[in-house]
Amino acid sequence: MKPQQTGVSSGQIVQACFEHRLIDKIGGQLVLPDAQPGLSALPDRIMLMLVSARSGSTYAGQLLSRTGHFVRISDSLNPEQLGAVRAKHGLADDGAALQWMIANRGTRTAFGAKCGEPGLIGAWHLGFLDAVLGRARLIVLERRDTVAQAVSLFRARLSGRYHSPQKAQRAVVPEDYDRDAIATDLQIIEQVNANLAKFARLSERPCLHVVYEDICADPSGFVHAACDHLKLPVPAGIDSKVRVEILRDEINAEWVERYRRGG
Repeated sequence: MKPQQTGVSSGQIVQACFEHRLIDKIGGQLVLPDAQPGLSALPDRIMLMLVSARSGSTYAGQLLSRTGHFVRISDSLNPEQLGAVRAKHGLADDGAALQWMIANRGTRTAFGAKCGEPGLIGAWHLGFLDAVLGRARLIVLERRDTVAQAVSLFRARLSGRYHSPQKAQRAVVPEDYDRDAIATDLQIIEQVNANLAKFARLSERPCLHVVYEDICADPSGFVHAACDHLKLPVPAGIDSKVRVEILRDEINAEWVERYRRGG
């Protein structure tokens, strides 16, 4: 399938949406190949899920993986994951790691990845955006309650536990509350969401906007909407049970309420 051309190049979009210091930093974290990797084996369907931290992307990705169209939807374009795959499999560079991701986390039908700013920038450095952006379809995932999202991010940084399979490095207690730190995380989340929305707009690609709280209320509805958006058939009898567990508890609720009260 020949890529469709957007109005501006992927490089222009990346430069317009993200800080140049971050673009340079991500480039420095990658082990770039001597030449752009050949990506001729890409499936027809390419999905990029644009997300900020603690937006529920692991849950959304696992739901979509239940369709069978994807093996795994994760931060496959993030420099940290590329580096881990490169080291584990003894690959020469992150271009080869990207090829591994495509072959092992996608299917012959589709490949999908959830992308924050580092993932999109890494994808550009590796030539992936140049290869796919003209035909990719986007899903923008946000949380309606960004205060709760900021509390979740702050707590994850305190405990070192970002996902349910991880073990906490330390326990979090109510006295750990820090309004200024939560306010900083909230500001970062809102800025990242704005940058990702700008990326989606400038890319001129078909885009589905979804909200985490709505996915939780109707996971089947989300899967149907996403498959329709991606032009993929919806398998019958999708199991909405996933491996991820909700980590928020009464401490999260207390901190959200305390923040809203101005405490």
